[in-house]
Amino acid sequence: MFSFGCGFFLMINFWYSYYELSPSGLLGALAGDHVRKGALLKVQWPNEKIGYADIFPWPELGDADIETQITALSKGKVSALVEQSIWLAKRDADLRVKGKNAFAGAAKVKNHYLISDLSKFTDNTMGNLRQAGFTTLKIKVGRDIEEEVAFVQRSLRQNPITIRLDFNARTNFQDYERFMTQLSQAERARIEYSEDPFPWDPEAWKEASVFAPVAMDNEYEKVNWDKLKGPPPFKVMVIKPARQDLDKTLKIVNKYAMRMVVTSAMDHPVGVAHACHVAAELKKFYPNTLLDCGCLTLKVYRPNEFFSRVQTNGPYLTGINGTGIGFDDLLTKVPWEPLKK
Repeated sequence: MFSFGCGFFLMINFWYSYYELSPSGLLGALAGDHVRKGALLKVQWPNEKIGYADIFPWPELGDADIETQITALSKGKVSALVEQSIWLAKRDADLRVKGKNAFAGAAKVKNHYLISDLSKFTDNTMGNLRQAGFTTLKIKVGRDIEEEVAFVQRSLRQNPITIRLDFNARTNFQDYERFMTQLSQAERARIEYSEDPFPWDPEAWKEASVFAPVAMDNEYEKVNWDKLKGPPPFKVMVIKPARQDLDKTLKIVNKYAMRMVVTSAMDHPVGVAHACHVAAELKKFYPNTLLDCGCLTLKVYRPNEFFSRVQTNGPYLTGINGTGIGFDDLLTKVPWEPLKK
């Protein structure tokens, strides 16, 4: 957490609006099905530009709750999460002042389909996804290994798809090994990567990569990048614009010739829109480095009025009407509270 310079902080105006999202099922091994709390952020710069973003803490990842985040901001103290929100709001403001829409003419980015609760997924669901054009599933695993292995095997046997596994660092090497060795060599060949298989340990992750390529997501902050000896034991970097400094992460991706995947933080539609915008920009500049992304995560929640504005066609975002990241009329109706400094 850092502090704004007093003069600069006083020149920026902030408003916030708390909200809740109700999961439509389990959110994976990391979190259950309880209501998630966040806040929309409205930022006005000295030049009168106004932009919007989302603050969506995950206490399971060590974030302070949303009330604590807002209280800290009122004192000029900015967490990494809020810093990213302000950065995203600035991107939005730059487009709004020009009357431009973030998705008009944007590069087309394909997304995987996220499964966070196996009990909600049926053969009919899979059939509908294939018909819609999805070719990659990302499965939140680590809650029940036997059930999850059986699901992966059945899905691969019945469908011409690729699978990504997300362990959220909730297992250990032994459990990860037990999971992967139950899959045949042919089945493991269709695992595109295992994300955060267990807590960061460079030697253990190197051993884990024998079973399938490894991807890094939330363990990113635990890596001492300056002291890393040689290429890291993973080939894919998962980037969440709502949580990571994009420029810093891109330098690492380029240094080690990694592939990358942009995902949402499983947050509000405003946060999803920002992730989609960043993904589209990276697709334009890094077409051979960016893999299918994971920005379309809204189905894990019961919808609010913002959800219907996100236009999709199967695995693709097709647009969100308005200026900037969109939602113009809805954002004017939000009950904003001015931040008291």
